[in-house]
Amino acid sequence: MNGPDLNLSEIGWTPEFEQAAQEVRLGAPGLTLLPGRVAGVGRNTATLWTQGGPQESVFAGTLRQADVTPVVGDWVLAEPVPDAPLRVHAVLPRRTQLARAVQAGMQVLSANVDVVLVMTAPDGDIDEARLSRYLEAVRAGGARAALLLNKVDLTRKPEAVIAQLRALDPAVPVLPLRAKEGEGVADVRALIGPGETAALIGSSGMGKSTLTNALLGREAALTGEVGATREGRHTTTARTLYRLPGGGVLVDNPGLRDIEVWRDDAAAGFEDIEALAADCRFRKCTHGSEPGCAVQRAVARGQLSEERVEAYRAAQGFAAGRPKAKRRK
Repeated sequence: MNGPDLNLSEIGWTPEFEQAAQEVRLGAPGLTLLPGRVAGVGRNTATLWTQGGPQESVFAGTLRQADVTPVVGDWVLAEPVPDAPLRVHAVLPRRTQLARAVQAGMQVLSANVDVVLVMTAPDGDIDEARLSRYLEAVRAGGARAALLLNKVDLTRKPEAVIAQLRALDPAVPVLPLRAKEGEGVADVRALIGPGETAALIGSSGMGKSTLTNALLGREAALTGEVGATREGRHTTTARTLYRLPGGGVLVDNPGLRDIEVWRDDAAAGFEDIEALAADCRFRKCTHGSEPGCAVQRAVARGQLSEERVEAYRAAQGFAAGRPKAKRRK
């Protein structure tokens, strides 16, 4: 990210963003507003990637009054100010977002992400319910997902663990890798197209910073030593945006112990279950222990995981603790 004349299309600028920018400019006559991508955020400041290189910025009063907070990955329009930081006036509409529910409402973790790489490892981190929530959060935000099984050498039965992850969502690719040794890194890189943005999430110590360095081809992210439990120590403390060699962008996120999915629509991300539910015997079926439940039949056939159905039931506000369906042998 050194030097001028950055090609913005290499870091995610599209004709759709240009059109949105033109509409904002029409409503702000007399201002020169330049696009920039948010690479880091402070309290009322942001580091922007602009055509002229990285620049510091402050938030204009109108932006603060609008109660719009830029996040890493956002595209903004900023006004050049002589001998001062750029002044951010507007956040352009987000194509996608990775968000979670918090006590105050919704927290957007990163914006305009094309693919979210969910990293896990076979050393005690495989939690199907939690991983399902990660995947649901990705779907709810409009991005595509991939599951990365790092430290695959820590299990004697990698095929079984990979099959376990694939069962969470057959549409989501599962990639085994050993990031520290460089194995499988090229397969991960192939998921990120020119000009696309990837976000890397998962629990602390799974090797996210190690993978970041492998993708960048340099030591940019700090990595922790492996302790006696063979788990890495968490080192990423803030969301960081990196340019990838050959085009594309990577967001390295701090470790997430878990994620609570933000839902505007309780059925969002569960369209497959909604389709099955249409064949339930009872119109108000809760997909628990009712007879004639098409959703539970799908669980018994192995088409759906029990954890995914439980996540759907929780989204619908149904009580937990249903009897588990018996799978066919």
